[in-house]
Amino acid sequence: MAAGRYTKGFMPLSKVKEKEFLSRPMGCKAVGFSFVRYKPGEGATYVHRHKVQEEVFITLQGTGSIILDGKRISMPEGTMIRVGPTVYRALGNDSKKDVVYMILGAIPPKDFPLGGRTLLGDGIPNRKKVPRWKK
Repeated sequence: MAAGRYTKGFMPLSKVKEKEFLSRPMGCKAVGFSFVRYKPGEGATYVHRHKVQEEVFITLQGTGSIILDGKRISMPEGTMIRVGPTVYRALGNDSKKDVVYMILGAIPPKDFPLGGRTLLGDGIPNRKKVPRWKK
């Protein structure tokens, strides 16, 4: 992985260990993200919350669960849950097989949201430059 105007990385799910914090290796300045693998019966050892950062938890493989303000919610593969900053949360695995999550976090830019369908509302389209894709 290299820093610069863009960074390309590679992390097959089979290689994800307990926690893979990827923001710094990818050179991110405004997005936090990681992959987490929990074996059966494992999970966060405490609950936490944030001041302003919201998080998104995505189950990439297996079936896990998340505890939000004391309520346990099942997270089968493909489940995505957005958690507001002040909600106490803990991620884990109640199943009999490994589970792999992707965790995303960001602090909103000033005046968010700005509207549209962009990631954080500050996209700058150039509709004159259209990429060509193979059909």
